Amino acid sequence: MKFGNSVLCSLMIISLTACGFHLRGSYHIPPQLQQLNVELSTASPLSSPLNQRLQQTGIQLNQGEYRLVILEDKLSKQTTNTDSRAKAAEYSLYYQVRYVLQNTEKQNVSEERKLLLRRSYQYDTTAIVGKTAEEETLIKELYEEAATQITRQLSGFSHLSTTKTTP
Repeated sequence: MKFGNSVLCSLMIISLTACGFHLRGSYHIPPQLQQLNVELSTASPLSSPLNQRLQQTGIQLNQGEYRLVILEDKLSKQTTNTDSRAKAAEYSLYYQVRYVLQNTEKQNVSEERKLLLRRSYQYDTTAIVGKTAEEETLIKELYEEAATQITRQLSGFSHLSTTKTTP
């Protein structure tokens, strides 16, 4: 019986790898990007989660011939719904990130990419402290999600051109 279980387990593992299955957060980063310079203001809240996510995928930071340049990262908040007293009842948080890959000569080797992430939450004036904490959590989630999506998109750069592209 023990032999049968190990054979079954082996067959399952082989079939999962054959179909292209990867664990969540496991990305195949092209060899050219295994060493990458990241150009982003250290004051940006995206800096820490992005650096952590890139390092988790095995990318060595601050070295290599390519640069990940964050051109813009902007957080905005908008009222999306009001109550009967014309007070804000719902907010939406928008986080926009624009980035590009460049070579050492600062020439773009990829097209500019843009992410737009959104989170919404109900606002209750009787629970201001709780809603402030909820908003902070949602903002942190936006930064984490942006870092994850950028890392996932880096795995899609199968070939990098050395000629300058127009944005």
